[in-house]
Amino acid sequence: MSKDAEISGNSKPAFSKHRALFLGQDSDSIIKKFFGSSAMVAILVLGLITIFLFKEGAGFVGLYHKSLQEYRLSGLEYVDILKEKRESYTSLTRYLNDVKADWINALRAEGLPQSEINKRVMSPEAKTFFLGYMRAGGELRSFLKKKMDLAIAARDQHTTNENLRETLGNYTDRIEAVNNPKYAFTPEDRDKFALRLREFSRENTTNDEIALAYRTRADEVQNGAELTAEDRETFIILLEDEYKNIERTIKPIDFNETVVAVTADQDQYADVLGRLKTQLSDIVASAESIDFNNTAIEERIARFKELNEIYYGEFDAHLAKLVSWSPSAEVSIWQALGAFLGGKDWITASDQQDWYGLLPLLSGSLLISAIALFFAIPFGVGAAIYVNQIAGSTERNFIKPYIEFVSAIPSVVIGFFGVVVFGEAIRLLSQQDFMQWVPFFPVQERLNAFTAGCLLALMAIPTIFTLAEDAINNIPRHFKEASLAMGATPLQTTMRVIVPTALSGIISAIMLGFGRVIGETMVVLLCAGNRIKIPDFTEGLGVFFEPVHTMTGIIAQEMGEVVQGSLHYRALFIVGIVLFFISLLINYSAQWVVKRYSKLGE
Repeated sequence: MSKDAEISGNSKPAFSKHRALFLGQDSDSIIKKFFGSSAMVAILVLGLITIFLFKEGAGFVGLYHKSLQEYRLSGLEYVDILKEKRESYTSLTRYLNDVKADWINALRAEGLPQSEINKRVMSPEAKTFFLGYMRAGGELRSFLKKKMDLAIAARDQHTTNENLRETLGNYTDRIEAVNNPKYAFTPEDRDKFALRLREFSRENTTNDEIALAYRTRADEVQNGAELTAEDRETFIILLEDEYKNIERTIKPIDFNETVVAVTADQDQYADVLGRLKTQLSDIVASAESIDFNNTAIEERIARFKELNEIYYGEFDAHLAKLVSWSPSAEVSIWQALGAFLGGKDWITASDQQDWYGLLPLLSGSLLISAIALFFAIPFGVGAAIYVNQIAGSTERNFIKPYIEFVSAIPSVVIGFFGVVVFGEAIRLLSQQDFMQWVPFFPVQERLNAFTAGCLLALMAIPTIFTLAEDAINNIPRHFKEASLAMGATPLQTTMRVIVPTALSGIISAIMLGFGRVIGETMVVLLCAGNRIKIPDFTEGLGVFFEPVHTMTGIIAQEMGEVVQGSLHYRALFIVGIVLFFISLLINYSAQWVVKRYSKLGE
């Protein structure tokens, strides 16, 4: 019998031999359970994170609804309507100051000495016009301050009362617990008891013996002495005494009385506006006596007169708005949710009213993401096509590792590079004489949406490149061979066969790159400028060089400073929930694109 026959007849394959067991399990079962348990742990962790996110953010709408109700009931909403005319007047004052600055610059450009400039700018006619206009609003500001102080004081006292009542509730619960003979004193109870004994000993100055006994007992309790039934009774007395002291600090507030006081004197307010109109009209008319001797300045003064006429023309509608305002108008839950989703302001720690509007953060995130994708898509997809279809093996082995290495650079390092090098380079470039033809140059801020977007593009390129190249690699080889066999050139094959076939995967790579960009934190926190304002899209391309803030940036910046459980705390979590849904939508859309448009599945 030949050796091969002997082996085939008497030997068994190695995989059919008896397998070693560990705790009654063979290697296949152990590996299967290991990977299965790892997957379950990952799902469990993601589930816990999701539950925690929604648990902490779920209470935001209710708290914000309550805050907006108090804002209306206290009369602060009415005060904000009053402030509209003051803010418009302040804007006109800033415009006039800009005109004055332009006038001074024009005089300097004429080569006049500083003494002559001061003589013209500080002439009696100029003072009457510029300084007189600035000082004209004193009566309006005083009237508003009086109303604002009334509303703020009522709102703050109401908030204080609510906090004190919550504290009283905690004292009630503690007194009931301590009153139970089976209740075991905690270390916190011991510290509280010793503290109250010492406080009472200081307050009880009429009887030195009692004060000394209380101080002595406080030291004993602090050192771990066993608490007796007498101590329990004393502790209850001390807690009840503190309860009464706190209760006496509550000052009942009637919002109805506050609103009556805030909304009173509407006729007086109308007279204030009337006097302001007369005063401003006279001051604006005095500009005719000033010889600016500059066409551009005179045009701006003419425009200033038009703006004042518009300002006066809004007085009647403004007064009618005050008359129609009602503190009893209901604030619904949907209005609170709409105030968040459609809000244009994110104002925290305000002495008047905190506002949590998503639009400035969402628009900032989308603007930066658009800039990043503008650069990342052509570079990422183009590099993937070139490396996979055109480049030789030497080029491929050189380019691919370097592109993928970018993803290993810490985001804080990229952000630091943007702050120190890239942002400053863009600003200096914009100040060069040969760049002055660009309408929005020179750039004033080195940290802006463009700086952050370019750096995020650098971070998104490896993601788009890797996933796009994988999509191209998944195209069966016979597609390419068939195209070449029909006489197509390699470039025609790449652009008309390979890329269209892999298009669904490439689109998916772009969408996941978008998810990578919009979820980035450190770079936007360092480089975006962090100005909470909706970008001014009327500036055209100049909007890309405005400082913005983002959803991820606001969470990273403010989470460490908020009080846990507060409205501000929950507002940050609701922003996180919005980010969660955006990421979920991006990933779902990417999968849908792959399934819907994949030509391989047809």
